[in-house]
Order: sequence, then structure tokens, then C-alpha cells
Amino acid sequence: MLASVCASAQNYFGVTGGYNLSTMKIEESTGIEVVNTEHSPRSGFNAGIAYEHRFDGSDKGNLFLGASLLYSLEGYHYKTTLPTGNSDIKFSDVDLITYDKNFDIKYLKLPVSFGYNFKLSDNFGLAPKVFGILESQLDIVHDDVNPVFDFAFGAGVNLNIGERLSIGLGYDWNPETNFVPTVLYGNAHANVSYYIFSTNK
Repeated sequence: MLASVCASAQNYFGVTGGYNLSTMKIEESTGIEVVNTEHSPRSGFNAGIAYEHRFDGSDKGNLFLGASLLYSLEGYHYKTTLPTGNSDIKFSDVDLITYDKNFDIKYLKLPVSFGYNFKLSDNFGLAPKVFGILESQLDIVHDDVNPVFDFAFGAGVNLNIGERLSIGLGYDWNPETNFVPTVLYGNAHANVSYYIFSTNK
């Protein structure tokens, strides 16, 4: 049965690009006295090549496997106020220093997704999906604290228009468990994918 399903599948190859809105969250106290700390989202983009393996289905829909190789610019805005004097003195009695900075993080990402395309009509389909991501930061020195490869996971949905065009929304999470406290990176993204050609299998 599996052999017959795979034999009638189609492979689609194309390009993809979109918008990122990413942020960072610290899940517990750092133990450092902070008067005020804010993390706010930062815009970015992603672009790359896309592949989709569509299994043979029915009039109602079909299973699919997808993969992309992406360059992704993400980050967050960080603002914190710290006391510069003795920590035993009240904050009102010491000088304060404020750090206000945008952080850009450059990734090379390989997301692999699995989902089901529900056919709404001959030309439209709605495809919820889950995915895992193998990723590597391009702008840091890799060591024991910052490994070469990291993992993230997420979920989303595609709106398929015809056979070639797909508009996707998704959100992925990356908990940095090798840090204390735990740092959670999140990235919401909207993508447009266009499949240039396909092959039968």
C-alpha cells in the first residue's frame, strides 16, 4: 500500500520568501537587579528554495511533506535599566544606566513540515502543518555554549492557490535550555512560495 501511494506522488520545486516578526522571552529571574527590562518584537525577512512532496489523495485532500532551505534574519529589541552604584542602596539613591539596543540574528534554516491539504475547491486548499527546524546562526562564534546546529519546532497553515502558489503562516519556538535562565526565542512568519516545476514519481 505504501509503495503504491509513493509511486503516485508528485514532487514540486520552487522559491519562497516572507516576513519575520521575532522576539525573546526570559522564563525566570536572572538574579541581577534590574529596574526595568523590556523585550519587544523585531521585523526581519526570510528567503530561499522550497520543496514539497505531495502524496496521492482523494477529492477531499492529500498528505504532504515539505522542506525549505532558508536565509532568515530575526532578532529582538532589548531595553533594560541597571543600577551603577551599590546594590544595597535604594534605586532612587544611585545612578542608573539604560541599555537600548536592537539585536539582529542571522540564521541558515532547514524546516521540514508534515501536513494535510484539505481541498476547498478545484483551485483552493487549506493545509495545516507541523514542522521541525534544523538551524545554525551565521553571525556568532560556535562553541560549547553556542553549538553549530540547534533545533526549533512549530506549527502553521498554508493557503494553496492552484498547484503552484502557496501562502503560509506559522510560528516556531526555540527554547535555549543550555542557558540559565531558560531563554525562549519565538518567530512568527508569513511566506509566499511559488513552485516553478514538478516531477511525477
